[in-house]
Amino acid sequence: MSERTLFARKATGLVREIGLTVAIIVPMANAIGVGWQLRVFQGMGFYPVPRSQFVLGIPPVTMAFLITGIGCLLSIYAFAVLTAAMPRAGGGYLAISRVLSPLWGMLATLFEWVAVSTAYGQIAVFVMEAVLIFGGFVGIVQVGFFGTPVGLFVFSLFVIAFFSAIAALGARMTGLLLQVIFWIPAAILALVLVLFLIASPSTMAAGVQAQFGASPTAYIQQALDTGLAEAAGGYWPAVFGCILVTYWAFIGYAVTNFIAGEMKEATRNLPKAMFIATGAITAIYIIQSWLLVRVGGIAGVVQDFDLVGATAWMNFGEGSFGDLTAIGPWMPVFAHIQGVAMGIEALTGWATLFFAVLWAANDIPPFILITSRMLFAMAFDRVLPERLADVNERWHSPINAIIATSVVALLGAAAESGLFSKAGIYLGDAFKAFIDGFGMAGTNLWDAFFFASFAIACIFFPLRRPGIFERAPFKHGKTTVMVIGALASLAQLFFIYSFVFTPRGGYYLPGLLREFTFSGFAVWLATLIILGVGIGFYYYYRSRAAVTGADYSTIFAEIPPE
Repeated sequence: MSERTLFARKATGLVREIGLTVAIIVPMANAIGVGWQLRVFQGMGFYPVPRSQFVLGIPPVTMAFLITGIGCLLSIYAFAVLTAAMPRAGGGYLAISRVLSPLWGMLATLFEWVAVSTAYGQIAVFVMEAVLIFGGFVGIVQVGFFGTPVGLFVFSLFVIAFFSAIAALGARMTGLLLQVIFWIPAAILALVLVLFLIASPSTMAAGVQAQFGASPTAYIQQALDTGLAEAAGGYWPAVFGCILVTYWAFIGYAVTNFIAGEMKEATRNLPKAMFIATGAITAIYIIQSWLLVRVGGIAGVVQDFDLVGATAWMNFGEGSFGDLTAIGPWMPVFAHIQGVAMGIEALTGWATLFFAVLWAANDIPPFILITSRMLFAMAFDRVLPERLADVNERWHSPINAIIATSVVALLGAAAESGLFSKAGIYLGDAFKAFIDGFGMAGTNLWDAFFFASFAIACIFFPLRRPGIFERAPFKHGKTTVMVIGALASLAQLFFIYSFVFTPRGGYYLPGLLREFTFSGFAVWLATLIILGVGIGFYYYYRSRAAVTGADYSTIFAEIPPE
């Protein structure tokens, strides 16, 4: 049987031009984006705990970041073993389809593709939303048309078109752009952490008073008056509750696997890049969350609660700001408070704005890189139309896969912008919920399902692909790999449990186990549609391949060519 019969062609057409530095930055930029800037406030707002109950002085959300990081590092070991053994485009898709089953691999990857593609659209919108949120610090109070739902969606079209055009120029050009928009906010992060370190009770009190017109104790008292103390619970229940929001911050930590087919010296660099990136992400989250809560305590404590906890409660709990000016639940806002007290509010105001905009924007190059490679890998295996595996001969980029991803990104842009809300093009609550289910609400669940499948594949790797396992450049003994794969699988399944069943993650359940809501129902409807489309594509192309003489059992017994 010829190579042409097995795969779309004898070579992928992709070029190994991604170095170690970009391979490390890709998952860091993907994970450290928008949400991590407010996860501390979400966790403390959902699960308030008095400061005196902190174990070893560690806030519950910081402990949750540590536990989540350990779970992710276990998963990284499993992912590194599999991807280094099969360093081809699509990474996890290849591992799941070759170890578990072709259909499982396709469905898990299709869910992940929709999740990340729609996140691409969400972040394209948030680039402008960041200006709306933080622009007031530098005098930008309105952006006219681009502040409306329709305007936000139109703005996202320009962002998607720009980044997709860069991605069409190849992985090297995309990597160069990514480095530019990564190192600037990384430098601002260093400034933010320094401001947290030098903060004092007097400067924080003065900064809050000057910026928001009231003292920190006034804010804490307002939170207490609206039920903060009564809602407080125990430390460890809060830790495990916060794992829901801390995992949200980690999503994207393992995406290097998808670009394995374009990495230089992939068998050596892939494991290294994955561990360095995930270790750095974990360290950044632990340090920034601990310092942020420390600053809250410096600003003042009333009845065992601080300013960060009060801000969290009034934004994400049951409290309200009343007559007080609202404090945004964003980590750089507290750095700006210190800057105001130091008389450098212009510097910290612009730094805060660029921090938010660029940490959002640098999500996008990884999104378009990894999603297009998922489609490419499936098309190269002939479970999707072969045209999605077409590669531009000059730029070595999968043009059609980039276009398809950009089209699906519009669902995420429509959901994030509120395009179909009553302030936009309103077509009814059911239609809006349907778009939100595809474009936003289901993405975390689908992402966790993919990575749980990836981890499960590690358990069976030594048993089902012993020949590849024995030649794998990164591994320990069979038992070690299987045990760590099992631990990684348990961690991923726990993350899924958090999304579905914990009180704050249970927004997936309304419509099934709770009262009916359009939003809860839409998530599961979107899931079933993706599942049905994936199964339909798989069996259609499987039967078509049989007619042309291709044998799927042979295709999925092989690793695709370079």
